[in-house]
Amino acid sequence: MSTTANQSRPATGGIPWNQDAESLFRTKPISEIRTIEATTRKQIKDKSQELRQLVGNRYRDLIDSADSIVAMKSSCESISANISAIHNAILHSLSSPDTAPRASSFDPARAPAYGMACRVKYLVDTPENIWGCLDESMFLESSARYIRAKLVHSNLLASKDSKNVLSSFPLLQHQWQIVEGFKAQISQRSRERLLDQSIGHGISAYADALAAVAITDELEPKQVLTLFVDSRKSIIWQKLSACGRDDGAGSSGVISTLCDIMKIIQITVCQVGELFLQVLNDMPLFYKTILDTPPASQLFGGVPNPDEEVKLWNLFKEKLESDMVLLGRDFISGTCSDWLRNCGKEITSKIGGRHLIDVVTSGSELSLAEKLIRETMDSKQVLEGSLEWLKSVFGSEIELPWKRTRELVLGEDSDIWDDIFEDVFAQRMKGIIDTQFDELRRVVDVADSVRSIAKPLADLAGSEDYLNRFQSSGGVWFVNPNGKKLGSIPGTKLHQPQENDFASCISTYFGPEVSRIKDAVDICCHNVLKDLLSFMESPNALRRLRDLAPYVQNKCSESLSAILKQLKNELDSLYCDLENENEDEKSSLSSAILVERSLFVGRLLFAFQKHARHIPIILGSPRSWVSEVSGAATSSLIGLKNARVASDSKMIDGHGRRMLDSSTKQASLVTGALFGADDKLSPHLEELRQTTKDLCIRAYNLWISWVASELSNIFSRNLKRDDALSSTAPVRGWEETVVKQQEQSSDGQSEMKISLPSMPSLYVTSCLFYACEEIHRVGGHVLDVAILQNFAKTLFDKVLGIYDDFLSTEVFRSQVSEKGVLQVLFDLKFASDILSGGDFHANKDAFEITSVKSPYRRKQKAQSQNSLMGQRTKELVNLLSQRLDPIDWLT
Repeated sequence: MSTTANQSRPATGGIPWNQDAESLFRTKPISEIRTIEATTRKQIKDKSQELRQLVGNRYRDLIDSADSIVAMKSSCESISANISAIHNAILHSLSSPDTAPRASSFDPARAPAYGMACRVKYLVDTPENIWGCLDESMFLESSARYIRAKLVHSNLLASKDSKNVLSSFPLLQHQWQIVEGFKAQISQRSRERLLDQSIGHGISAYADALAAVAITDELEPKQVLTLFVDSRKSIIWQKLSACGRDDGAGSSGVISTLCDIMKIIQITVCQVGELFLQVLNDMPLFYKTILDTPPASQLFGGVPNPDEEVKLWNLFKEKLESDMVLLGRDFISGTCSDWLRNCGKEITSKIGGRHLIDVVTSGSELSLAEKLIRETMDSKQVLEGSLEWLKSVFGSEIELPWKRTRELVLGEDSDIWDDIFEDVFAQRMKGIIDTQFDELRRVVDVADSVRSIAKPLADLAGSEDYLNRFQSSGGVWFVNPNGKKLGSIPGTKLHQPQENDFASCISTYFGPEVSRIKDAVDICCHNVLKDLLSFMESPNALRRLRDLAPYVQNKCSESLSAILKQLKNELDSLYCDLENENEDEKSSLSSAILVERSLFVGRLLFAFQKHARHIPIILGSPRSWVSEVSGAATSSLIGLKNARVASDSKMIDGHGRRMLDSSTKQASLVTGALFGADDKLSPHLEELRQTTKDLCIRAYNLWISWVASELSNIFSRNLKRDDALSSTAPVRGWEETVVKQQEQSSDGQSEMKISLPSMPSLYVTSCLFYACEEIHRVGGHVLDVAILQNFAKTLFDKVLGIYDDFLSTEVFRSQVSEKGVLQVLFDLKFASDILSGGDFHANKDAFEITSVKSPYRRKQKAQSQNSLMGQRTKELVNLLSQRLDPIDWLT
């Protein structure tokens, strides 16, 4: 393709590069050839003109260059001639015999004028001298030159011939204004040096700048110290502001900024000691710098007889020495302490409407930030510029320079972490906890989940259709593997398939929405606890545990209580709607939908009660959190490894993973703090357990009452339609029973055959089967025992009521035969045995075992209900027995 493009490209003259005149004549008509010729000639002419102009410009440039060279030659020759003339004149003057008499004939009257001229020249040379010093960052020298120029100027104006000076040298006033303008520049440039944190600047540079400012602005040592620490505070604020303005700054950027600020704080405190604190007999560096000057006689070069200037300079030095009073240790430590508190306020204040630490979104990141900041505090490299000074102070190598600096300068061994960072980090941890629980409220809206069940699973014509809809579907048949809780044997894979099957069955039973809500709550509690334990990996573990453990438990309790309150409101609404439905009032929802919603609430509460692992952990005793420490420590180790803060660790744990010595120590601190906590459950845990259990039972009670009512209606209709009850002859399901009777007249026995029912009526079996099937559908043996017992009691109470009403009707007295009475008696006993366990007194002990943690009044109520139902059953049995004629049975 490129070859074709090159071949078709026309040349400069308009003719393709690979075509000659002959090919043009073969391929083009005459008119086009003439056009090409004219175009080519025009382009040739234009190019020629451009070439002429280019050559002309070049010639002019060459001519100008030649003229410049000639001028330079002339100037050099003139300079050389002048130098030769000067040289000859000097030689002539040296060899002249009249030189000595001329020198001796020098007029003394001109000496004052010459001295004035030299002093004016000193002032004239001062700006250039100061500029040179400023360019070389010699701020103290520039300020000293300014002071000396000021003394020279004041001496000129104070002399007897001051009027002659101004008249003879009119530029003096203007020149002094120029020199006076350098005062502000020297001060500004010196202060800028204090704000410069370049690596190449040592403490001597800052001492030079401070001395220059002190001389120029006439500051006392206290003011100089304040200026120094305030300049460092400005640097800290600049770094904070830059980080706050960076919208893309993540947690790593903020942590890096905090570490840099920590370095500035440490270096500042150490340099304050080196600059201002007198230790032993050594003069502090600032005083040594500002007071160390050459002799005054060497400072006024070019000024003849500078006696007055030297005198003024000595007076200035005496005043300076009297002003430079050594600062006391208490003042220095107090100033540094106040400065540290102010820096802490700056660091923890809002910048751009937010705290910098707010970008940290997890406890593990907070823990990582603390580890990095503490490593910075303990690092020997931060104060490497002052190690020699510390060595000279303490007389040996310093292993912990920051610790010794605190003791020396601040006068106390206070932890700067506690002074600045601890409170803000603890508040941020509370903010993280709040955020996670707020996110849980956003994700979990149980009211919407309940109301999303807006239609039944199938179009049902009646209660029998509802009860028949799951005949072909499976229920929930599974057991907890090996009778142990999931995850009770960490690290083993032996029962992993069974545990997965169990979890799968649980998820199938709960359904996707219940599983989602339960997992969201459990994951939130797990993440909060994990973040809290990660944050507690600190020397302040016990302090944080006392502060944050009640806080996180209160927040967890508030969040769960809000969910339970929503569920309670939904249950109240469901009960109200079901009552309206039973009273034949118009309702937008059918009973089937209300029942499904109540079952959804019950399953959700059951999931919270039995299968939310981290709810009882986070609300339990902090000692139970020890099992979570290993996971939090592993997360922290991974963060440290990614941050490359301790790549030289050589410690390996039992699983072959590399661990850091510091993290292991901090994990042990967390464990020690947890074991030292009170082994008491949160008061919220038992309250939540009881509330959850009560609401769960209440949710299932709605289903129980509705199912029991529907089954009892079916049972009542079938009982009234049972024609076999009026039969006088045995019906199907009756068997002859041989009864042996002892004769009174002889020792033998007589036998009597009696026909008795051997199986319950079909509608009784069907009712009980439907009940078992419904229990199986909604959970089976997974349901709480109290719910199953309540279901049986409610259904049995309905059955007893049906039989009670039936026995009191005229139909029973007039149409039911003795055979029917026997069948009813058998059905009643059969239902009683199935629904009450056969013996209420035996069943009472089992109920007490399941209710060992329930209030005493609840057990009393349950026992009284059992006794009442047993009494009603006995009364019905007695009533039925009275309908039987014993004479007929004997004959």
